[in-house]
Amino acid sequence: DEVCDGRDNDCNGKTDEPEATDAKTWYADKDADRFGNAESSRRACTQPSGTVSDSTDCDDAAGGIRPNASEICDGKDNNCDGSTDEDSAINAKTWYADTDSDSFGDRGAVKKACNQPGGFVPNLSDCDDSAASISPKGTEVCDGKDNDCDTKTDEPDATDAKTWYADQDADSFGDKVSSTRACTQPRGYVSDDTDCNARAATTYPCLLY
Repeated sequence: DEVCDGRDNDCNGKTDEPEATDAKTWYADKDADRFGNAESSRRACTQPSGTVSDSTDCDDAAGGIRPNASEICDGKDNNCDGSTDEDSAINAKTWYADTDSDSFGDRGAVKKACNQPGGFVPNLSDCDDSAASISPKGTEVCDGKDNDCDTKTDEPDATDAKTWYADQDADSFGDKVSSTRACTQPRGYVSDDTDCNARAATTYPCLLY
């Protein structure tokens, strides 16, 4: 039997032929990434140029695709694990849960993925992901909640905020030319605007008969 020992064991005038019993199998490594193509192999006693002993390369035409390579979002199996664009890809995007389907996400419910998962959005600006009416595009109303996610509640521009009138003389009647809007009654203001002398507590209201 021919073996890899530098001798012509079978007296055929050749030494260490590919059919030697202990010849190794070598795999083509065209992209020089030190991982070989299982579908392109040859047997030899010594390592032929352009081959390696490993056969786990899944794309021998791309040096960046090989076992242990970093997975990226490009539709390719970069690390030869049989999957593409896994959530662990180094450039996977961050997505935020949109439970109330208002197109604004919850910063506290995060998922990494190459492609947008169902029920997730790319922004994290929702301040209440359980109510579709509460979002950065929500309308502020007088309800004790931050409807438009600006970190404030019941602002003067709330759609149902009331108009209040200054009652400088504390006679419970207000001055129509001095008003403010608010969800709750400000101190020194009343809902009435019929005072005709805001500086005289004994003069109120000015009704025409």
